[in-house]
Amino acid sequence: MTREEAQNTWEKIVDLGFTDYNKLNRQQRVWFNVEPLTTDGLWDHYMNHGADKNADTIADLEYLNFNSVANQLREFNKIYFPNGVPEGPDARQEQFDKFDEDELEDVIEEMDDKFWKVSDELENTLIEHINNNGIGK
Repeated sequence: MTREEAQNTWEKIVDLGFTDYNKLNRQQRVWFNVEPLTTDGLWDHYMNHGADKNADTIADLEYLNFNSVANQLREFNKIYFPNGVPEGPDARQEQFDKFDEDELEDVIEEMDDKFWKVSDELENTLIEHINNNGIGK
């Protein structure tokens, strides 16, 4: 099944994820948390609501055997969110504002460059996960 063929199911998972996240089963949760990374990258994860589920996203990346990406998120969190990832994009932006802008931009660029090198592989693994678990139907 291609992404296009699974679009209707994806939209239902997104609706459920935003209205009652805890009702997602594990397979759906992996899709819900990882899909945005494959299309928008790691920085977007923090700038939008994806990082509200940062710990689950890390666990879901490990579930797909993408420990390198999970570790990227962990390392970023250690530096910029040593007390835990704040809830909501505005709260995270407040934390980012405490750091030197040029230095932060360099870290973000390096993080995204490293991520985009493996993003196609992650996307293919996610599609395989969707197909193997029959959740795209």
